Formats: sequence, structure tokens, C-alpha cells
Amino acid sequence: MFAILLFNSWIVNMINKDRYRQQASSLLSKMHRARSLFAKHKPSIGYVGEQALRLAIKRILPKGFDVCQGFIINNNTIKDDNISNQCDIIIHRKEKRAIAYSIGDLKIINISSVIAVIEVKSSIRYKSFSTTLKAFEKLNELGVNCFYIFIFSSISKKSLQRWFFQYKFPKFKNKDYLFFQKELFDWPDKEWLPNAILSLNSGNYYKLDHLQDDENDYIGYASYLIKDKKNKDICCLQEFFSSIMYYILNDPLINDISNYSIKDGFRLYRI
Repeated sequence: MFAILLFNSWIVNMINKDRYRQQASSLLSKMHRARSLFAKHKPSIGYVGEQALRLAIKRILPKGFDVCQGFIINNNTIKDDNISNQCDIIIHRKEKRAIAYSIGDLKIINISSVIAVIEVKSSIRYKSFSTTLKAFEKLNELGVNCFYIFIFSSISKKSLQRWFFQYKFPKFKNKDYLFFQKELFDWPDKEWLPNAILSLNSGNYYKLDHLQDDENDYIGYASYLIKDKKNKDICCLQEFFSSIMYYILNDPLINDISNYSIKDGFRLYRI
């Protein structure tokens, strides 16, 4: 019986991996087309990218879940203190009272139905990164506890590391102290940290995870390095889709370890 269950699980994983790959390929094709059509109008490229990503996620979600763009409210009351900033992608349950208000593609979702929020960036600098983290903190106060950052352009591990600590500890200016003593800092209210950060152009995927060295355990971001250089962007998207589904279903639909290696990314705090 166990062997049958294991085989069935393997079949389901293979089917889902193919489904993720199809959606990843479709998204990339739409982005390539948008870049050729709107070469002189970059905001349109970003708009197409966000729409294509939203559609790809919608197609991989199981029944009972949906995606939209819009806002999140608490207690069914649309007031300044109870409504979030605008969110690029909201994953939510399809429930009778999930949508508090709707006009066109823009929706206001009740917090009780929200699963995750994804912020999409064509490119990113420290100012927009800090604004995103601040929005995540506010969303966490409303009750959201799953966040992702999806970046179409490239971002280095060094920049991400510096921006996290610059955001949380702005008074520290000495870079040596910042980088070599960082694990000594306390990170209260950690639930607003992004579950994962994807940089599509560079094929980099950073996952909030448990890190270790010879002496201590840490929470930080593990760096996934894709081995398939030819299809690096597709494999990166597959891992991103798998991470979302893992959170929704608690089902480990993760790429075969032969597709990537996990390197020590960067630490945030010691546990």
C-alpha cells in the first residue's frame, strides 16, 4: 500500500511539474513578445508582465482558490485603518464573502479569505524595496502572513542583504559592523518577512529558510542556484510556483534536486 501511495505521489509531482513548466514557458513567451511590441514604452512591458504572472498563477491554483489585484480589509469595514495599500497579486479562497467590493479587475478582499500577497516589480531599488517591506508589515498587522516579491530584472544577493538591514536598522552606517555582526541583531515581528524573492532575469531564487554553520542556527535566505543554464528562467519560475502551492496545500511539490543546488544565501538573525 505504501509503495502504491508513493508511486501515486510521484505521478502527481511529475504532472504538476509539467504544468508549472508550461505556465513558466507561456509567461516568458508573453514577456518576450511584450518587449518587442513595447520597446519604447517600458511601463506597458511591466503591465503585461504583471498580468501574465497573475494569469499563470490562476491556472496552477486548485479549485476553491483565485487571484486578483486590489486591496485587503479587516472586519468587512472599508476605513483607512482597516484597508491595505494596493496589492499587485492577492491569492484568496473562493468564498461567499471573500470579495467585499469589486469594480472591473480591482477587488477588495476580506482578510479571512486571503492566502498570500505577491508584489511584482519590473526593477527594484532600495526605495521601492523598503516601501514593499513597509506594506508587508501593515498587511501582517491586518492578519496576512505569507508574502512574495517577484522581480523581473536582476538583483544581487549583496544588495538584498544590505537592503534588509538598512531597512530594519537604519542607524547603523558602518558596513563592516553591518555585515559581520548582523546575526547578533534581534528581528521582532518576523512574520512580515517575504517567504521568497525571485529575480527572473538573473535566475536567482531566495527562500526564507533555516541556515546553519558549525556553531549556530539562523533564519535567513537560502540561495537556489539553477544548474540548467539554458532554461534557468523556466526552472526558477517552476520553483516559485512550487513554493506557492506548497504553502497553499502543504504538499511538497518541489523541483528535483538535480535541477539546482542550494548555497548559503545570507543570514538575518540567530535562533
